[in-house]
Amino acid sequence: MHLYITSYRDATLSTWRDIIHPSSEIEYTHAKPYAIRADAICMSEMFALERYGGSSRRDVAQIFDNLRNDGMPPLVVVPPSQPVQRTSAGTYEAVPEMCAESPAYYGFSRTFQAISRWNERKFSRKIASLILDLPLLGLNDPNDLSTPKSVREAMIDYLTPRDAV
Repeated sequence: MHLYITSYRDATLSTWRDIIHPSSEIEYTHAKPYAIRADAICMSEMFALERYGGSSRRDVAQIFDNLRNDGMPPLVVVPPSQPVQRTSAGTYEAVPEMCAESPAYYGFSRTFQAISRWNERKFSRKIASLILDLPLLGLNDPNDLSTPKSVREAMIDYLTPRDAV
């Protein structure tokens, strides 16, 4: 799968590029998502659900047809949020059995699994290229090193060897 990792921040792209190295399958760009010809775009539920439909899921990534004719790719992939539970103090914490996984690994591992299942279906449009727009994923912090490391681990674990980092 060809991945386009996009951001308007040079520092963020530099951080990600240092951790997930560019290759024939991984491209970094400042381009806006609607300027890239790709099969799908990955965006967080806070941006995707109101615009493209669906409801919050914490167990699987969701893939929606983009029926809005808004210039974005024809498919929208929404990673799940890490499952949380309310504590007796009224705060939220990760479900104990999920504490070993980082939120980014949790979301992207399930995203890559969902894309793999989607591509196995004979009657659907395949996802051969995916935009990871860091601002639309809420991952645009240039000082965050743990997130790209977790995404790299999910790529290694769940993309085909040809696509692995």
